[in-house]
Amino acid sequence: MFRKSMVLLLVLSMLVGLPIGASAEDSVPEKEGYVLDFSTEFDDGNLNTEYWLPQYLPHCTTSTEGSSARYKIENGCLNLYITKDSPDYFGGQPGSTDPDNLLWIANGIQTWEKNHLHPGGSQQREVEPYEGYATQYGYFEIRMKMPDTKGGGYASWWLIGAEDDVRPDGTGSQQNGEIDVLETFFKSPGVFEPKVHAWDDPDLDEWASKVELDGDPMDYVNEFHTYAMDWRPEGITFYVDGKEVAKTIESPQYRMCMILSMYINSDFSGWDEPENVYPIEWLIDYVRVYKDKNGYDENNRLTKFERFIKDMCDSLTAFEQRILSFFQDLYTQCHQFFERLLSKIPDLYRTANSNL
Repeated sequence: MFRKSMVLLLVLSMLVGLPIGASAEDSVPEKEGYVLDFSTEFDDGNLNTEYWLPQYLPHCTTSTEGSSARYKIENGCLNLYITKDSPDYFGGQPGSTDPDNLLWIANGIQTWEKNHLHPGGSQQREVEPYEGYATQYGYFEIRMKMPDTKGGGYASWWLIGAEDDVRPDGTGSQQNGEIDVLETFFKSPGVFEPKVHAWDDPDLDEWASKVELDGDPMDYVNEFHTYAMDWRPEGITFYVDGKEVAKTIESPQYRMCMILSMYINSDFSGWDEPENVYPIEWLIDYVRVYKDKNGYDENNRLTKFERFIKDMCDSLTAFEQRILSFFQDLYTQCHQFFERLLSKIPDLYRTANSNL
């Protein structure tokens, strides 16, 4: 009787779609109006190497050790980390503070790799192509804690063009634009900068914004928060915990892949500073990509002239707001000055009378 009941329960579970024995990806919450296209939940203790290459741009360095990812997966989270003795990305001495040496520690994983991927790095060696995941458009979301180190370095969740238009020798791509969904300096967990880099894309413009997060910056270190972007033909909207924080009016028009990376001793983010606390750890709960059920209409994209006009209007609006803010502050200061002055008049009157 017990065996029959168990069989019946399993059959019923299959019929109603209960996730008995299902993988973490099969039980990801639905997003209204979207369908799940990609998910890495890190719940089984292993990195899914069908989607993620545990290396950081290995074609840009001859150092296999320097480009290999250092990570562990514990309690359902990916922990990318840097230690004091992490190998240098280019094979030099680790942990150097000499700015003339430009030693650079990098750690990351990515969903795509090929020769000449990402125009910001030079080709150093030949690599086997890796095709884990690349897509065009979607709602990209990560749940994570900001790294807490108080010193130099930064972490980044970014996309780079998959370069489907390359010549036979792997060069000449114009589909190599970049979206930095999240780029945060270790010393400033309450601030991050979403960016778009055009690189060789003639139809894309440089764009950047600065987001100052609500509340105590340490809350973003101690607690998990979600960071997301909705990438569409008409532009990209960035979110923190579901709240819109920045928006563009254009976007790349080709497939892109994802990279999770962190750096220290890089030339613009700050060297290995005395305030750094090791190990530098970045905890990531999940990475997900959803697609709009209604698809994406390329007709929603603004022309270059329309973007120019909208940029001008937005700039004038922002200038107007700054002017209004200036005069409001000036009015407040003048009002406070005259209030204080008027409050002193009785004292001045009494002092004058006492001197007569």
